[in-house]
Amino acid sequence: MESVSKSRLEIVLLSSKIIFGIILFLGIIMSTTYLIWSEGRILPGVKVGGVRLGGMKAQKGTEIFTSEVKGFAEKKVVLVYKKRQLNLVLNSVGIKLDVPESIAKAYQVGRTGPFWRQMVSRWKIYRHGYNLRPVYNNNRTSINSFYHLLEAGIGIEPIRSIVGINREGAITYSNSRTGIVIDQDKLTEIMEDAVLQKKDTVIEIPIKKVVPPLTEDDIKRWGMDQVLGIYTTKYEVDHKERVNNLMIANSAIHNVIVYPGQQFSFNTWVGPRVTEAGYKEAPVLYLGKLIPGVGGGICQVSSTLYNAALLANLKIIQRLNHTVPSSYIPLARDATVVYDGVDLIIENNYDNPILLVSNVEPPYLTVAVLGRKTDWKRVEVETKIVNTYPYKTRSINDPLLAIGTQQKMINGRKGYKVELWRTIEYLDGSLKKELVNTSIYPAQAEEYKVGVKPD
Repeated sequence: MESVSKSRLEIVLLSSKIIFGIILFLGIIMSTTYLIWSEGRILPGVKVGGVRLGGMKAQKGTEIFTSEVKGFAEKKVVLVYKKRQLNLVLNSVGIKLDVPESIAKAYQVGRTGPFWRQMVSRWKIYRHGYNLRPVYNNNRTSINSFYHLLEAGIGIEPIRSIVGINREGAITYSNSRTGIVIDQDKLTEIMEDAVLQKKDTVIEIPIKKVVPPLTEDDIKRWGMDQVLGIYTTKYEVDHKERVNNLMIANSAIHNVIVYPGQQFSFNTWVGPRVTEAGYKEAPVLYLGKLIPGVGGGICQVSSTLYNAALLANLKIIQRLNHTVPSSYIPLARDATVVYDGVDLIIENNYDNPILLVSNVEPPYLTVAVLGRKTDWKRVEVETKIVNTYPYKTRSINDPLLAIGTQQKMINGRKGYKVELWRTIEYLDGSLKKELVNTSIYPAQAEEYKVGVKPD
């Protein structure tokens, strides 16, 4: 009995192998036949924009597809937005169907990747079909011009809240408005799809809402109705050019949002100090001396901001003092800036965004940092003169002055080494005292002309 069962099993196995071999052989023959037949043809099951092109060679496919889209250049659509509508011809706004590229792309369907992947892809296409979106070669200039005109009649500009502050720290802010713009990418896609539709198409113009960068909700959510640090300096209103420059820089930093971990660069926001930006020539410090220069006066804005940042317990990344003490601010509390040279960089070390606000109330300039306090309740800043440097006297012989006479040319000025300390009191009552900067102001020699002219 065992030998009979064994013989039957061997027969079954042999039969299975033969059947499998036949199936494999037939599969190879059919696959080879299919590959040979499909070479140079768009694969069966492939459509372009709903037009059946499967099994056709490129030339035939081009003829069929061109016939189907004949007259697309005169295709009319109706754009609708609320109660307004616009009739137009697609070709007139730059929508252009690329027939050769569409056919070339259709031919590539199922012909990319490894051989096994191509075979799987072809089988799926044969069973379920594949509808390829046509290729368009639109005239971007025409489309952009059309959207510009369309936007003028539909679009609504977003308006951000503007926050203001006075010297006393009273905060005000204006109402914001959500804007509306046309979803240009989506509308272009809809108009492209309309090319192959038999009837004239009515299109509801898609729009997108544009939320302004700062709203009333943002102000409350981020605590921008609270003062973290505020500082005021006084300027000379009679120096018209200097005041002009100060006002421009003041506007540049007003209402700037600095997000958590982000660094604020004064030079980046204020930009080059050039006449094209409205800056005028006013005295600037150069090598310890006042000379005419475009943009003189903006260092008062950077210095005022620096002090507001100190009192707001912000991290100071970069700051440099002047070489000469400033009349509008104490020693070690100034911050000089030179475009493409010396910058004031401040980092937002809070978990929420902060807002820089600036205000000019002649003759006062006020800068404040607004945001939500976290773990501290008070910040104090103090300066300490740790060294002074006496000035020297220098005499220069002048052959035009009589012997025994002298004329003072430059007043002498003492030099200083000054430390700036910041003390932070935390909510638990603990204190932290840190050295923020050490500033050195070189002494300025006093110069005289001494007469050497004989009597």
